[in-house]
Formats: sequence, C-alpha cells, structure tokens
Amino acid sequence: MVPQLTDVAANAQTDSDVCISFLINGGAFRGRLVRLNATVTEIQSRHQDPPEVANLLSEAMAAAVALAGGLKYEGVFTLQIQGNGPVSTLVVDVTSGGDVRAWARFDAERLASELSHRRPGGLAPHLLGVGHLAFTVDQGPDTERYQGIVELGGGSLADSIHNYFRHSEQLESAIKIAVGPGQAAALVIQRMPEEGGDEAELPEDPEDAWRAAVILLGSLKDTELLAQSLRSWDILHRIYGTVGMKAFRIKHIQAKCRCSRARSAKIIASFPLEEVRNLSDHGAVRMTCEFCREVYSFSLEELAQLAEQNAPPSK
Repeated sequence: MVPQLTDVAANAQTDSDVCISFLINGGAFRGRLVRLNATVTEIQSRHQDPPEVANLLSEAMAAAVALAGGLKYEGVFTLQIQGNGPVSTLVVDVTSGGDVRAWARFDAERLASELSHRRPGGLAPHLLGVGHLAFTVDQGPDTERYQGIVELGGGSLADSIHNYFRHSEQLESAIKIAVGPGQAAALVIQRMPEEGGDEAELPEDPEDAWRAAVILLGSLKDTELLAQSLRSWDILHRIYGTVGMKAFRIKHIQAKCRCSRARSAKIIASFPLEEVRNLSDHGAVRMTCEFCREVYSFSLEELAQLAEQNAPPSK
C-alpha cells in the first residue's frame, strides 16, 4: 500500500534542510531527496576547514541524511570514514529527530602536498586514501547496535556507498551527491523487494523500469540539484513525474550537537584525578567538542567534587 501523498509543493519550507522520501513505479522503487543549506553553513562555520575538506564533509552529510532516511530507528545513525590519506577521518551523526553534527580530521601538510600534484586526466586528488566506510545505528544501551562496513572504493563517496549497498544490503541502488558553497544535496533510489509495492501500478518489466529510473537520475545536473530557485517538488516531479512519483514523508533537518557541560564533566571525571591534574592549565581543564568546537572549562575543585560524587560507595 502506497502511503498517503504529502503536498510538498504547498510548503515552501520544504525546499531547504529536508529529507523527502518518495516512491516511484507503484512502489517498486523508493528514494530520498536531501537538500541542506543552513545545516551545512552552520557546521562549516564551526570548523573553518579548507574548501576541499569542507566539500568532503558536506558530501558525507548529504549521504548520511539520505541513508538514515531509509531506516526505521530511534537513536543515532553514524556514518564514519577512516582512510590513510591526508583526510583521515570523517564522521557524521544523524539522530532520528533530524539533528546533524559532523567533523573531519586532516593533516594540513599532507593535504597541501596532495593538492599541489596534478593528476592525469583531471582525476580528483586522493584525499581519503585506502580505508573503510562504516554505518552504525545506535538505539540505546538496551538494544543491539547495527553496523555495516565496506572498503572505500571508486573515485567518490557515492561509489563507496554503491559498494556498501551491493555487498551489505544486496539492494540495487543509485545515488547522486552534489555540493556547493554552503550547500549539499543528494538523491538516492533503491529497488524494493519484489513483494513490495502496489500490484496495480507495478511496471510490467521491472528491469527496464529500473534502468530507466537510473538513467533519469543520471540526467539530473548538479546545478539543478543545488538550485535554490527550484523547489524540491519541482525537482522530483521533473525527473520522476511520468512514472508515478509519490512523496510521502518530509523530515526537517538541522545542525545540532548533543554535547553539554554536564556530559563533558562526566567524561573528564571518569579519569583518575591525578591524570586530570597533569592536563590542567592555570588551574583549569578544558574540553573541546570535536563536532561543534564548543569549549567547556572546569576548575580542579569542580572535578575533584565530581570525582568524589561518582566514586563507588565504600564497603
């Protein structure tokens, strides 16, 4: 049964910082359209990464939101990339409520060296190198964590995600990711199991229908995917309007970190007090959140009190 249609066109707010889920070909294929603006701008402003790193992190954000949008979970979806290149780590968290946070680790000298080399045929620089891409769903302490891992492959993040779907979920999928200044967008389609969808609207030849859907996705230009003058509904209707496209869910996305002073204090207080004293500077210990760059400062007296409060009761 196809979910009830949501009139995306009627809501102007859906054109920015959203993940729109949709069905095509009678529900034989599903997809998500992600368009991020304020989310990307806020996170990039916190980090001030070089443009090449900022673009990679923006790609990862769009991909993570698109992938999380296809899952049913209550908790946190994490996309993490580890490589041996100049950009060694990319991490993006997406909560079930639509909160996103992200950060990247890179070696500035190696990055500058890699970017200075000219690649034959205009190939992109090898910023991530050899490594792996992991997806994790954490729904809390009383549930089992789900994790999928795949080697980094191909010439882009989208290629690695294709590889993940092909080997881990065994779902035929196609994804397009585009980034621009303060923007990131993604469009993903996936082939559903044969028993899914509305039988009255399913394509007679599923193979031909899937090839056509992938070709239509490939016809979408990056500039169209990112164009703020084009509404999300217009993009979807332009590509898949002739094959029975039905949008059924809109999730609003925002940049929001889960760190707090209380959580940071608890982490620091978990270390031996003498070890914490060695890290102090002018009588205070500071902790910086990797995601939002917020700095939390604690006096040694505060930490001593916390350590005492958290100490196990004496027998």
